[in-house]
Amino acid sequence: MIDRYQKQIVIPEIGESGQKHLANASVLITGAGGLGVIVASYLVAMGVGTIGICDFDKVEVSNLHRQILFTPSDIGKSKVSVLAEKLRLQNPNIIINRIEKKIEKNSVIEIAKNYQIICDCTDQGMSRTIINDYCAEHKKVLVHGAVSDWQGYITVFHYLNGFSLKDIFDFNNYLKSESCSEIGVISPICGIIGSYMTTETIKVILNLEDVLEGKILYVNLLNNQIRKINIKKNIS
Repeated sequence: MIDRYQKQIVIPEIGESGQKHLANASVLITGAGGLGVIVASYLVAMGVGTIGICDFDKVEVSNLHRQILFTPSDIGKSKVSVLAEKLRLQNPNIIINRIEKKIEKNSVIEIAKNYQIICDCTDQGMSRTIINDYCAEHKKVLVHGAVSDWQGYITVFHYLNGFSLKDIFDFNNYLKSESCSEIGVISPICGIIGSYMTTETIKVILNLEDVLEGKILYVNLLNNQIRKINIKKNIS
């Protein structure tokens, strides 16, 4: 087993003790789309012991350009089932829980209660607010990312200093915001933001410094711009 993770165990911030932390960790990924596929793939590959994948959609042909583990033969099948099966082939030592449910106020507690960290890979304002409110109430770390067209961002909420989704959005407008299916998105931005989300999740599990809490990392591939923006708490 050590041989499998040798290339990351030699990194000082991980080591054998860090690998054990990863093996004992549990992460819920909400959304098995462009971000969720990337996050799930890397967390499984790195040896995070328990992964939950929550989504209620089926694979569609329009998903294939950015949800890179799905193939034409998967069209019409449950995203969660297909993704879980492929990830188990990649790392059969990981527990992967399939959750074919929609995130709603009356379902989120049952869905998320057994996980330490939530990775929000959804693309709907209402689902995101439900997840954010759950994490605030139950003191769960929320790794939050979003993409559209050429750009995306990532941040971490409800970690050490209590930053929240409400600190970066006007909720009245946010709940009406369009999803990437309406705006459009290129696949590489999903890969980049999904990779950053995975890295921040790993850093939280390992209790490392410089987690993106209180800051937004913004990436725009069209003009090759990367910015780190400080978040100001909304005290209203």
